[in-house]
Amino acid sequence: MPGYVRAQIRQLIRELRDDPKPPRAKELRGKPNVYRIWLATKWRVAYRVNEDSQHLLLLRVRLKEFMDYESL
Repeated sequence: MPGYVRAQIRQLIRELRDDPKPPRAKELRGKPNVYRIWLATKWRVAYRVNEDSQHLLLLRVRLKEFMDYESL
């Protein structure tokens, strides 16, 4: 993973602490509370939000062509 993508992921994690559902996050169909965000046009971040415990679980960071949402 290139350094600029790692830097974007770190920044995204900091932002998600304050707002776990920013406008650019899309909830996955059929996967309640699982969201994806695009990074650097080719990368995808998938994460789950637990509203009760206010936790966020980072599930995957992968290139678009290797992202498998079905197994989340």
